[in-house]
Amino acid sequence: MSPMNSGSVLTAGRSRRGKSSQLAIGALAVAILHSATQLFIPCPWSASRASNDVMTDTDLRSDSVKRRSVLATLPAISGIWTGSDARVHAAGGKKVVVFGGSGFVGSRVTDMLIKEGYAVTSVSRSSQKDQIGRMQKFVGAAPGEVTYVQLDASAADLNENSLLAGADAVISCVGIVPGGENQLAGNGAVNVRIAKAAKASGVPRFVYISVASALSDGPGKFLFGDYMKGKAEAEAATLEQFGSANALVIKPAIIEGPGAPSGPPAPPWIRAVNVNAVAKAAIAGALGRQSGIVDGSDAIEKAAR
Repeated sequence: MSPMNSGSVLTAGRSRRGKSSQLAIGALAVAILHSATQLFIPCPWSASRASNDVMTDTDLRSDSVKRRSVLATLPAISGIWTGSDARVHAAGGKKVVVFGGSGFVGSRVTDMLIKEGYAVTSVSRSSQKDQIGRMQKFVGAAPGEVTYVQLDASAADLNENSLLAGADAVISCVGIVPGGENQLAGNGAVNVRIAKAAKASGVPRFVYISVASALSDGPGKFLFGDYMKGKAEAEAATLEQFGSANALVIKPAIIEGPGAPSGPPAPPWIRAVNVNAVAKAAIAGALGRQSGIVDGSDAIEKAAR
């Protein structure tokens, strides 16, 4: 595992938003000016109308239709200006902070939340550039409306720069795969810190991705002792800080999907679960549709529906 950075860098993946907003505002102004012209300046009469100096019922209806058409386009024009802000408003303006938000599972969580119109902050030890690169690797394209934050969750002040302020939920996808370095602290202590910081910041809901009981209560606890102990510590902290009513602990055994990290093979009687189902279940927990513990592939797939 690479060395951790002790500080934090708040990097806005919103720079594109600023430029897009400037262009959109310009387009909106031109469109409104054109619409106003159509609304308040009479349409030129045809030669036949000019010669008779009379506007027929058909002419009146035609002009009325034109004006109604212009009015009907205004909401669509305003949508160009608001862009993602309209989607965020439709989603109730909710903000979700995803730790490990550009990883194998986290990238799917981030991508799905953005597509639903939620404001998402992705937190990782990696730089904004590296997080974007991983998003492109896992989901094909990096959503442009994500706020990327670089910090080491095991050491940094998780409340600085208002990281968790105003968040409606925190989802932690942070962890070290079996066989990696520092499995106990990398799965346990770091997630304990995240859960405590979220609670101290007044975040109402918390989601943690752990490991299935079929593995932690079986041979896995002997083969991967520190890994399982770390996961157990994080689960306990999640439920202690938030209670089963305001938290969701997701317990997959093996997660499959494009880009899945390599790890030890699962026992033949253990069924893998798709990464998208895990991501959907995590979102259901963040939005309050699921609470408590979902353990194993069947329960996760049910929670993802």
